[in-house]
Amino acid sequence: MKRLIPVLAGLLCLVQPLAAQPVFRMDAKAPNLTVEMLDGGTVKLSKCRGRVVLMSFWATWCKPCLKELHEVPDKILKRFEGQKFTMIAVAKGEPRVTVEKKMAELVAAGVVFPVGLDPYEKISRLLGDDRIPQLVVIGPDGVVRYHEVGYTPERLDEVAALIETLLPR
Repeated sequence: MKRLIPVLAGLLCLVQPLAAQPVFRMDAKAPNLTVEMLDGGTVKLSKCRGRVVLMSFWATWCKPCLKELHEVPDKILKRFEGQKFTMIAVAKGEPRVTVEKKMAELVAAGVVFPVGLDPYEKISRLLGDDRIPQLVVIGPDGVVRYHEVGYTPERLDEVAALIETLLPR
């Protein structure tokens, strides 16, 4: 048994990097996943083919996330309303009740956007990076066209310009 432990530890070191590989990779097909939405519905990425999808990964306690999400209705949602565009703000690592409470505050302040739930971080782990906020843009062909971590004031303008170029004509 004592000889088996170093062998198992060595195997774990080989397998661990494989498990940490991101699934949301630039210029690769996005994973086929289903997001449970706060409103009780679901969104399947496979059903979004032909649409541009913006996924924002955030948490209720993350100040840069909330700053960015405050800008989403004006800079993104209003601009692409009625077009082949879907946005999902995926709340990661928090229970529904926590997200509901934060969304009640945001809605009262006039900040409304579609919210997905990822309490066990099953979707978020596919990013290969725990940091937030993160934005992922998936083209109408299902390919990841943008994946960035962090917040800057100009980032949503850049994303909006990219979405504009990806929208089907």
